[in-house]
Amino acid sequence: MCITLRNAITVLEHEDPRPPNPGYTRTRHHIVHLDPGDWWFPGPDPRPHTVTGVRRKDGQTVLSDQYGTRYTHPNDTVITTAVPDPRILTGARHAAVSTPTR
Repeated sequence: MCITLRNAITVLEHEDPRPPNPGYTRTRHHIVHLDPGDWWFPGPDPRPHTVTGVRRKDGQTVLSDQYGTRYTHPNDTVITTAVPDPRILTGARHAAVSTPTR
């Protein structure tokens, strides 16, 4: 299962970083919903980390991030997460996609 706005426990606020970084909505999810590729905030770092590994055993979930750091939490933990905005085509690429061909 992956995190979405629909399965969030709480939807907090929308963050709109400047390009090229995508925007996201801060949320809170049960840790058991996280899968590789999901984003979460493991500590004081204001930027979301990417889940690269998940291991669940004996009532614990161990999340690994893109830096190779592991974080262990009980399976009933609710953590702060981020749901990325859908990618929107912009500029010339968008015009090329939306322009009808003759």
